[in-house]
Amino acid sequence: MATSNNTPTDKPSGTSVKKLRVTLTTIVPYTMAIAGIALIVITGTYIYSRSQSGSDSAEYSYVIPDEKLDSHLGRQVATDPSPPVEGEPPVPLNIKAPDVAQFANLFPGELLNPKYWSEPEWAGSDPYGGPSIPDEFLPVLSTDLFRDFDPTSNAVRIKIPAISVDSTVVELGIVDLGNQQAYQTPDNTVGHIPETAAPGQQGSGWFFAHLESFVAREGNIFRHLPEIAELIKQDPVDVYLETPDAEFIYRVVGTSQVHQDDLHLSNANDAQITLVTCWPPKIYDQRILVDATLIAYRLL
Repeated sequence: MATSNNTPTDKPSGTSVKKLRVTLTTIVPYTMAIAGIALIVITGTYIYSRSQSGSDSAEYSYVIPDEKLDSHLGRQVATDPSPPVEGEPPVPLNIKAPDVAQFANLFPGELLNPKYWSEPEWAGSDPYGGPSIPDEFLPVLSTDLFRDFDPTSNAVRIKIPAISVDSTVVELGIVDLGNQQAYQTPDNTVGHIPETAAPGQQGSGWFFAHLESFVAREGNIFRHLPEIAELIKQDPVDVYLETPDAEFIYRVVGTSQVHQDDLHLSNANDAQITLVTCWPPKIYDQRILVDATLIAYRLL
């Protein structure tokens, strides 16, 4: 009876430890190999993406043509009446206009945005001609000087309905980096360069926000800003800037893409703003610029 002690128990225990050691010895090299392959793929993808950065600049660059600019900005341009053709009597002023009401149900052109004319069955709710100036705003030219108030207050809020932007605005400070100085990065907000024009002022106001910020976690408020290049080919895109005293509407007139080393803060002779974000995703060595012109304001 004493011979049935613990000999059978000791053997399985040793086998179990041996199997465990074999398993760990096998897993570690495989894990390192997979990590190495992943690192190679990620590095290769980054190098390729960086080499292609800037190749899409034409896709994100668009300027409203000069011949359409006044209409795009809502400016009423007076045109001279056509001179009468020699030998033909002038058209009488009291001529009765044709009754076109009977055809209204056949072609609702005044209610249908032009971008849907070719496929009216897909017509959306976009108004004809895009966004209009709200009744409470006063239309102005970007060269106008205000007489009822002095637009010196800084922006506190920005809205771009076309790309669902609604954010606070702060003045960016200067950061000392030792051998050089730089502006702060906007942390979950839109940053304004203090030395540039305030809303309503003559000159260019510069506003920055992130496309994305995975590491610093500083938000992605301008994540849809690159889409404006395509949007303005269809309808106007308006930017609302609010100060403690007034609210201003700027209408986008063009977009562009430049390398980060070629970005310089420029000025203008009229009331303009430029919105800036990094591009492309994960690389960030390019900058998307969106330029807009003042078209209206209201006092608060």
